[in-house]
Parts: sequence; C-alpha cells; structure tokens
Amino acid sequence: MVFYMNRSVNNPFTPTFGIIPLQIAGRDNIIRDIMGGLNNGPGDPNRATIFVGARGTGKTVLLTKIAEEASADGWISVNVNASADMLDEILIQLRDNAAEHLTPETVSHITSLTVAGVGISRSVNQNISKSTWRSEMTSALKELNEKSVGILLTVDEVDVKIDELKSLIATFQHFVRERREIALIMAGLPPKVSNLLRDDSISFLRRAFQCRLETVEESAVRFSLKRTVELAGRTIDVDALDFATKSTKGFPFMIQLVGYQMWRQRPENMCISLEDAQEGVALAQIDLERMIFDTTYRELSEKDIAFLEAMLEDDNHSAIANIAKRMNVTSRYASMYRMRLIEQGLINSSGYGKVAFDLPMFREYLQSKSQQ
Repeated sequence: MVFYMNRSVNNPFTPTFGIIPLQIAGRDNIIRDIMGGLNNGPGDPNRATIFVGARGTGKTVLLTKIAEEASADGWISVNVNASADMLDEILIQLRDNAAEHLTPETVSHITSLTVAGVGISRSVNQNISKSTWRSEMTSALKELNEKSVGILLTVDEVDVKIDELKSLIATFQHFVRERREIALIMAGLPPKVSNLLRDDSISFLRRAFQCRLETVEESAVRFSLKRTVELAGRTIDVDALDFATKSTKGFPFMIQLVGYQMWRQRPENMCISLEDAQEGVALAQIDLERMIFDTTYRELSEKDIAFLEAMLEDDNHSAIANIAKRMNVTSRYASMYRMRLIEQGLINSSGYGKVAFDLPMFREYLQSKSQQ
C-alpha cells in the first residue's frame, strides 16, 4: 500500500485525545451556549459548566475548542488537568498568557509563588510574608477586569480526591459572588463527577450546569465526515458515506477513527470508495476496543460485569427483576449496580424497572468478551 506525503492528501481526521478535528460533529449548540455565557457577563449560569461523559465522547476536545474560541475573543484561557499541583499551574499559565495585560509587580508576585499542600505561600518583602491563592487571583482579576479582560479556567479529568480542585471550586464561588469576569468549565467521567457533586464542602457546584455528552445525531455525523473529506481535497462515494456514518453509532471518537482509517486505505485515489469505508470501519472497531473499551472493562468489578452480561440475554431493554434472577441476587441488590453503571455512562434507564446499554457498541464488545 502506497502512502503519499503530499499536503493535499494528508489525513485530516484526528483520533487523538484532545486534538480539535476539522469539523466537530453535533456540539455546535454547546459551544454557542458557553460562548454566549462568556459574552453575557457575570452571573450567567453557563460560566460554571461541567461536561459529563464516558471516554471518547469528546470532553477534552470541547474544552480545547472553547478555550480556543475564548482566547480569540480576548479572554485569558488557562487549561489544566485536575492534579496535586494544579493551583500552581494555573498561576504559571496566567502569568505567561496574561503578561501583556498585567503590571510587572503582579507578574513577579505570581512568578515567585510556590505551592504547599492546598495553600500557597511566598516571600515578597519584609512587610508581606504570606499570600493565598485567592488573593493572588483576585489581584490579577482586578487588573484584568479593569481592562475588560476575563479569565477562563478549564479543568479536565475532575476527581474529588484532588484537594486543590476543591480549593479552586470553593474560591471560584467567591469570585462569582464578587461578579468577577471569570468562568470555570470542567469535564470528567460520570462516576468522578458524581463523587465530586456529593462532596458537601463544595455543594455550590451542584448549581453548576451539567452537560451530559450524548451520542451525535446521524445527520451531524454524515455532515462532519463529508465536510472533513472535502476540506482536505477529496470526495467520498455516497454508499461509502452512508456505511461509515451508520458504523460510528454517533460516538464522537469513533467518527474520527472511522474517518482516519477509511482515508488511509487508498490515499492515492481522489474518491473514498465503499471498499475503503468497509476496511476502515473494521480497523476502527479494533482501535476503539483497544483505546476505549479495554480500559473501561478493566475498571469494572466482577458484579458490574455480571450485571452487564445478564443484560446480553435481552435484545433491547432488560428488566431489573430478570437481571437479578440471572445474577441470583435480590432486585434491591441488583439496583445498586444499576445505579453504579448508570453513573459510569454504560447503561441508562429505559422505562420503569428497565435498563438498556448507553455506551455505543459496548454490548457487542461484551458479547465478544463473553465468548472468549
């Protein structure tokens, strides 16, 4: 198989976490709402938003896209993962990204900060021996806001076990009360977000907008695949486009995987054929299992797996009573695992006492695992 390096045929699809694709499928309304919240001013609820979704639903891509859009609109974007040193990282990025707007004194103060636990201390001069993260952020916010510049904080992979994340959220609440030009957009896996929201020390967060990232509508998938191919200088056969679209099941990461694999089958041809799409989908399914499903499966408990395997005996919806019987447990016991799996985004409630698979193609994955 021959691959050409000519720029006109470079693969435009990006099945890599966090990279913004040429065409983001089905998330226009979310981006519009967040950007509208930034433009609307302090107090807009979109300025405190949490994206919730399973792996591969595009959380990191959305954070990256919104940060890019905000920066283009004049906001200072600071982007971190939840970690033990995230407060220090926020100040470092703020110092670098807002240097042209801040006075030398503010920049030097931020530069000399060090993190100790969840507090931040520094030596500035003989009269000031200690400063908090909140006070340093307040100083920067005052100076930036006076120049009509706001700060957008994006935090990926939220985890209630990170004390500095809770410190950030608690401090952000004060900034909201003070009507500062600041926004906090976070993202995380369903169980991580659920645990975070249950923490009483940051109950303020329960009033934040929660945006659950669902699968993308077929029409949006179709448009995204076709548009991306055409922007990169090729065309795609109608049958190939239909097959590729349906094969993604609306799963954002799968859209990029299918596009990437079908593009690279015969890149010397101007038009992507049905054969290209069929071969590409087969390879994309292998990639999806390796990159998403294997990790998800390893995180499940034995009872989680038993619950899911009990669902495989039904075509679409499964009654909790039947699942409990197959597991040889009570319905009440089975319901505990129902809630766990719903929180993880693997299943959903499909009616009174019923559940169905929610993560696209995970049923087929489990069927193949159970047959091994």
